[in-house]
Amino acid sequence: MILQLKSLSTDYCCSICCEVFKDPVLLSCSHSFCRHCLTTWWTLKRDKECPLCKTVSQSDYLPSNLALKNLCESFLQNQDKQTSEAVCSLHSKNLELFCLDHEEAVCLICRDSRKHAGHSFIPVDEAAQEHRENLQKSLSSLKANVNKGNDIIATIECVLVSNQCTLSKGEETIKKHFEELRQLLKEEEEAGLAALREEEELRRRVLSAKITDLNDQVETLTDVVEEIEETLRADDVSFLSIYKTAAKGLQFCHQLEDPQLPEALEVDLSEYLDKLTLTTVSSK
Repeated sequence: MILQLKSLSTDYCCSICCEVFKDPVLLSCSHSFCRHCLTTWWTLKRDKECPLCKTVSQSDYLPSNLALKNLCESFLQNQDKQTSEAVCSLHSKNLELFCLDHEEAVCLICRDSRKHAGHSFIPVDEAAQEHRENLQKSLSSLKANVNKGNDIIATIECVLVSNQCTLSKGEETIKKHFEELRQLLKEEEEAGLAALREEEELRRRVLSAKITDLNDQVETLTDVVEEIEETLRADDVSFLSIYKTAAKGLQFCHQLEDPQLPEALEVDLSEYLDKLTLTTVSSK
């Protein structure tokens, strides 16, 4: 069956509810929406943006689109008139029944025709109401998914902001930690260098003093050696006359300690290197 109805033009439909405009308002971007649909949409958004072009509205004032409102009212009146005049294209009778098998509106004569033999029928208004309810349920489900999707988006956006704050805090904490480590290592470096220099200075003073003592001892022994060698070269009479003096010098030299190499001549660097190893392990 063919219904004598014009298809609903999208020019008269709100892009949010997909129905004919009810109290249409006009945005600065020239797009129009139902007042209720737009205000509900904005409650789900952070900014008051146009649902179509995303242009953000700078004002809360929503002027009515009177021209569009008048057009929609005229359109609905024409649709109601055409609907009330809808008749069967075969029998020119009112379409009072709805064939459940063919899912189309029919007249009483069509019901009794062979084409619909054995079919089930219900009144047109009941069929329309049932289909409206089914569509409304589907629409409600879609709207729930829209709300759920917007909630998820809002949650993710909050998490992104939280992650950014966490990143900043983490960076600050890590930088502070390693700055403290660098300061600690610097202090340990200075302390290690100071201890190494102190030990080297102590070794230098001890060894320098030892060198001075050894130089004095060697000089004394050298003088005695030269004196004895000169005595040994003298003739017998002269030798016998100075022998006792040379013997006393020799006896004095024997009383002196033999020159000894001092212990711990070198700085023990391993001690300081071991400390560096321990510091490295502790830092890890």
